[in-house]
Amino acid sequence: MRVIELWGSPEERGRQHGQALGAEIRRMRRALLTYLARVSLYGGALPLYALLLCLVRRFWPYLPERLKQEMRGVAAGAQVGLGTVLLINVVDDLANNTPRCSALAAGKGYTADGAYVMGRNLDYPLFTEIMVRLQTLFVMEPERGQALASLAWPGYMGVCTGINKAGVALAQLSAMSRERTLKGVPAALRFREALEEEGTVRGVAARILETPGTIGNNLMLCGPKEAAVLELAARRGVVRQPEGGLLTATNHYQSPAMQPLKGRFPPRPPFSPLPRYHFTEAYSQARDRRLRELAASRKLSPAAIQAILADAHLANPGTVVSAVFSPKEGILWVAQGKEPPVNQGLFAEIKLWG
Repeated sequence: MRVIELWGSPEERGRQHGQALGAEIRRMRRALLTYLARVSLYGGALPLYALLLCLVRRFWPYLPERLKQEMRGVAAGAQVGLGTVLLINVVDDLANNTPRCSALAAGKGYTADGAYVMGRNLDYPLFTEIMVRLQTLFVMEPERGQALASLAWPGYMGVCTGINKAGVALAQLSAMSRERTLKGVPAALRFREALEEEGTVRGVAARILETPGTIGNNLMLCGPKEAAVLELAARRGVVRQPEGGLLTATNHYQSPAMQPLKGRFPPRPPFSPLPRYHFTEAYSQARDRRLRELAASRKLSPAAIQAILADAHLANPGTVVSAVFSPKEGILWVAQGKEPPVNQGLFAEIKLWG
């Protein structure tokens, strides 16, 4: 498991990131250009890439200043354009959240000591090979705020799978919402800011809910003694609590208050390795039922949650990340499979800040 440690000021952390992973960041840019060339027929990749760079500039005014500084540092260290780094961080916001994900948190009544444990699969519809090969654990020590660990990719500064030193773990899942905008803080950057600033599940949730966002998400938060799912639209959100110590989430809203904001699931992207059924609410609901079935009437150790995530009804050809968190112990288990679904391979145990 590749681990990159970053420290110092925002610009210093960004420059360390870019210098360490510049070649990989350029490789990710080439992968995107190759895909754009395939879908553009005779138009070529560069016009589409230029259009994307124009669109992502609309996010820039809404980024916190320290994230802008860090992003400039990544671009300088990697010797790539600032637009490329911004694009890597907001591609899901532009695509309105095409990932397909599953997550569960289990606590009192399900774990031996009652402490919560969280597991998540991140299923992506494109770029699966490069995402598996370039997966990186970033361990960040900012000048102020919470230290945190983020399981991500070169150039990616947001947190879609991570935990802070205070013991709040986070898993971002897509949710189809009719309420979306380019005038807000992009999702994974919004979540990272809250994880750096707050040390409890309630604090992280409150910070996210008060920050203007861009798209819909189901966001699972998990600490040693509490867990919650934030069902989010760009400007609204509700908190969903565990039922009897168990909390599950996939890619549809479950709270009655969010049903009026439910959006349509997107079509299958060209050249995706996933079948059309995986881009439906029916598949999301089926995975949520399966999570509950597998968790029922049993003790859920980290190893048991790893096995649940690897179940054939949950893992699929887009599963590029599979991870389990013990917030109480500060331990992360990461699937090490060399191709999707990665959780068909062994999980590596990583003790954070030990």
